[in-house]
Amino acid sequence: MEAFWTYKTAVTALVLLYMLVILYLVFRGAKKTKSVEDYALGSFLFSPTAVGLSLAASMTSAATFIINPGFVAYYGLAGFLSMAVFLPFAAMLSLVLLTKGFRRAGTTVKALTMAQWMGDMYQNTAYRRFFACFPCFYLPLSYSLPSG
Repeated sequence: MEAFWTYKTAVTALVLLYMLVILYLVFRGAKKTKSVEDYALGSFLFSPTAVGLSLAASMTSAATFIINPGFVAYYGLAGFLSMAVFLPFAAMLSLVLLTKGFRRAGTTVKALTMAQWMGDMYQNTAYRRFFACFPCFYLPLSYSLPSG
């Protein structure tokens, strides 16, 4: 007879616990969201810590663990310097320099989509249409990536 706490049981229990914690956080956040604008614009109810963690999660993608190490392995020291020194420095510098301006522009324009923001910010309907159609150009790229 097998022991109750096998590896499979422990992993299943941890995954279920993780799911319950995430569901709790989702429902807790959903109670504070009153409208689509709250969700899309990120009302001022979000703490700077939550915004920072969201930004860190979005910047830490699969590329961080899959593509970048291959880039460093292929290009050697130049790849290491660009990925481990200059890219983080440039990311932090751009956040420090541009965050207040983006926040100010976001509160004045109050757009719900990137296309709406570009059109309203620059008072140009051509920009709005271009950024509305631009994601369609990603489709061939997304089909070509898995095939190599």
